[in-house]
Amino acid sequence: MTTPDLTLTMLGTTSSGKTTFLLGMYDILSTGVHGYFTFTEDPDQGVDLRDAWDLLVDEGELPPPNVADSSKYYRFVFNHGFTPLVTIDWMDYRGGALDDRKDSGADVSELRTRLERSDSIYLVLDGGSVAVWLDDPSKLAVIHKRLKVQAMSSQVLQAVTNRKKSGLPNPSLAVLITKADLLRGPDRSVGQALAKVVEGLPQLLPVVWAEGVTTFVCPVKVGDFGANSTGVVDVSTIDPVGLHRPLIFSLMHYLSEGLGAHEAQLARATAGHSETEQQIATLSQGFRAYFRGRQVIQLRGVADSYWQAIAAGQRDIRSDQDLITQLSQELAGHPIIRDGKLEL
Repeated sequence: MTTPDLTLTMLGTTSSGKTTFLLGMYDILSTGVHGYFTFTEDPDQGVDLRDAWDLLVDEGELPPPNVADSSKYYRFVFNHGFTPLVTIDWMDYRGGALDDRKDSGADVSELRTRLERSDSIYLVLDGGSVAVWLDDPSKLAVIHKRLKVQAMSSQVLQAVTNRKKSGLPNPSLAVLITKADLLRGPDRSVGQALAKVVEGLPQLLPVVWAEGVTTFVCPVKVGDFGANSTGVVDVSTIDPVGLHRPLIFSLMHYLSEGLGAHEAQLARATAGHSETEQQIATLSQGFRAYFRGRQVIQLRGVADSYWQAIAAGQRDIRSDQDLITQLSQELAGHPIIRDGKLEL
């Protein structure tokens, strides 16, 4: 079976933690977690990512924000054991590309075009800003501006609209609440804060509740760095949590959407096989059947091809269903919003 290719794009403000999340995610999945592994198609990129992670772990140096026109392109292979599950096309954009004008940098136009090709979009919310909103809901307008919610929502809506025009399915959405340690407050744990965030998402980020989209909400952190999001941090506070789960969700949703296409192909092959068998049965009847032998042989070859397609389709569907079930276990207890309804 051909390894599918998944295009993934992250939206978030400058210093929201996009690049730090990427480094931590790659470190965890390149080492392996619960049988899942990731590596870069270009080995040199893997070296660069490990070097940047080592600089954080050894020296406490956080990666600097990306500057204009310096987007970084990666291609990851995501495996279960030695079996490749999906190839991931990933771009790390600067936060300013989210709401800059088109003529302010080539990466702005590139981002808009790429979103239309994206199978999954990550909406990155800075946990420190989210905590301010939890502490004082009256500051919603201020937090919207700080997180650039309007620009983020506009980009998602435009991408979904253009994908529909091209006959493509809606992308999955993942809300990543970075710096999750900042969600904790005097009267709430991170888990309690997450419950409040999900409850308030219709006001904080309404686009994720729209009908027709599936959204995963996941708090993530690389460490307990406090409000410090740039420069140097205390290496003893590095404590990654949840960094692999968004990718697990993206793959699970991608496979789930693909099941419909597999089932449609299987139905076409089944119908073709049935029709061909009926033609063979008709040609094999009557006293002139002997003279139709060559035609029957040709049709038998067609029927066998359909049967092979049916068998392959059934295997693919069973394999995807088994993998979806396995992936869903990794996300147990994490909120998923489907067509505006919350699932746990």
